[in-house]
Amino acid sequence: MTLSWRRMAIALALLALPLSAANATTLRVTLQLPITAPFGQNLLFFKDRVEQASGGDITVEIYPNAQLYTDKEVPAAVATGQIEMGVAFTNRLAGLIPAIEVFSVPFLFDTQERVFAATAQGSPVRGPLDEAMTARGMRPLWWQPYGFAIIMADTPVRRPEDLKGLKIRTFGKAYEQLISSLGGAATNIPGSEQYLAYERGTVDGGMTGVMGVKDRKLYQVLETITDANVAAIEAVVLINERVWQGLDADEQKIVAEAAAAAEADINAKIGSILADSIAAAEEGGMEVVRLTDADRTAWQEATRPLWDRFRADTGDLGGQLMDAAEAIRAETAGR
Repeated sequence: MTLSWRRMAIALALLALPLSAANATTLRVTLQLPITAPFGQNLLFFKDRVEQASGGDITVEIYPNAQLYTDKEVPAAVATGQIEMGVAFTNRLAGLIPAIEVFSVPFLFDTQERVFAATAQGSPVRGPLDEAMTARGMRPLWWQPYGFAIIMADTPVRRPEDLKGLKIRTFGKAYEQLISSLGGAATNIPGSEQYLAYERGTVDGGMTGVMGVKDRKLYQVLETITDANVAAIEAVVLINERVWQGLDADEQKIVAEAAAAAEADINAKIGSILADSIAAAEEGGMEVVRLTDADRTAWQEATRPLWDRFRADTGDLGGQLMDAAEAIRAETAGR
């Protein structure tokens, strides 16, 4: 078949399709976690809203369990258009936007109230970060809370000095600095690979989000979990900017409204999700180490130098975000 005949055949085939099928838009989303995990369910919520509102003209395909990309590969995959959408943890964006690790500064955002204030649409923390991501070809659609970073090991970690000499899995520069500053050895391992690292003894323990203990069944391979609210872990659902600009105004409205609804839905559920995650850890046989006020003070004092280090390492934007974060802390003090 000559090239002209091939083109004619393709054109005839497209004409034979229903108009909605011919004009359909497919948005593929890469996810690190199982579809049964809260993030997976949140994406299904978004998918249902988009497909229903668009009458099937927009379809959403979800690829969970890092089938397509590991967590550290997601930002580049979305920014370059290798995939339309992806869920990226904020610390995996730090190579492009160092100041986004403000959420990983130890004990800066240590209550859910403070996290919600920082991640609210247009807040003085989230607003500049949304702009920075969009400028790099990744438009944030909505933010997903993953709870707080916790520390796991086979022996209880109650005070900072308990980390000395332990090899700890981390996931980002800020957590590497935290572990190293307290005498531990930090090892960066993708989230999808941490179970095997614990099982094989590659590391003595690790840091992860509290939801990850349940979602990844980490209670099967480690003995203790320190529930310390070390830092807030946030993920962002990103869409390639060229893909976004290729949507017409009605499609953008459908996607944006579904995203806003998905963010509200997971924010409303996060409290019970985190409580269920801790309960699952205990039911799975893990000892949950809960800090006393004296323990928490010891952690805060030991890690406070990292606040100044973050300012020094992240320039004007980092300083701006730290000022905004400390204002949020002042507003919520004693509540």
